[in-house]
Amino acid sequence: MSKSALLIAAVVLAACDRDPVIWNDDAERQALIPPAAVAVSPDAVVDSARDATLHAVLPDAMRPSVSLPSELLNGVGTGCLTTVRVAEGKGDERDAVWWVVRPNGSAVLLASRSTDAGRSWAAPMRVDTLDVGGTGCQRPAPSIVVDSLDGYVHVAYSLTAPEGTGVFYAHRMGPTVPFEPPQVIVYGDHVTRTSLAADGNTVAVVYEDPNAGGRPYISLALSHTAGHSWAERFAVSSASETAERPAVAVRERTIAVAWLVPNLTRPSEGNEPPAPTSGGVVVVRVGRLR
Repeated sequence: MSKSALLIAAVVLAACDRDPVIWNDDAERQALIPPAAVAVSPDAVVDSARDATLHAVLPDAMRPSVSLPSELLNGVGTGCLTTVRVAEGKGDERDAVWWVVRPNGSAVLLASRSTDAGRSWAAPMRVDTLDVGGTGCQRPAPSIVVDSLDGYVHVAYSLTAPEGTGVFYAHRMGPTVPFEPPQVIVYGDHVTRTSLAADGNTVAVVYEDPNAGGRPYISLALSHTAGHSWAERFAVSSASETAERPAVAVRERTIAVAWLVPNLTRPSEGNEPPAPTSGGVVVVRVGRLR
């Protein structure tokens, strides 16, 4: 091989080895969430992603529930109200996604669209029907976002499919077309929480990595093709701390990833063992996409 060919190969390999995100850890922020502060919201103000509310790091009980008509919610089984998530589109568009449980405890992921700010909804559309888990409504809620640039509806979620448990993704490219077939983000040994963000061709999915083993951590998957393919998957939280309840925001080349470092225990009193508690610290990490 010639010297020029070797040089080109070396440059290509070096480019492939580069991190897909240049993290600015000097911009990392932390916000304390007191154990009983139900009204506290750790909204992140991060560079050009400043208008994105990273509220997904809050426990589910801290977020208001969304009301859907019972005939819509229950769809093909028993609707799981605690898993309803709603995203705002342009104008009065709202898109909702939620789990509906079958009699055997497995679930179907449904979605619906409203054009009048949630006063009325279209007939439910199936996003994923392959779940074979038997946990009923005791499962993580899906994540949904509507891209303000192209109007695509993006959904990320975790389920137990016939071929294995993992994190999955699906999207719909128009209001009158069905969701495209789901894609796997990662397989693992348990279902887990997700969050996602989109800005044109860039789609980011963050998730509690289902292959974490002993200490939970947060990983990030990136698509540069509006969700049609996924190029990178990598850890973003520290291996030295427990990280859960991820959230993500993307604006142009700026990305912000947040997670909760929980207060797992409080100091014991007397001979009492340490007791679990709520609250914790929200960590926001900021970077620039290559």
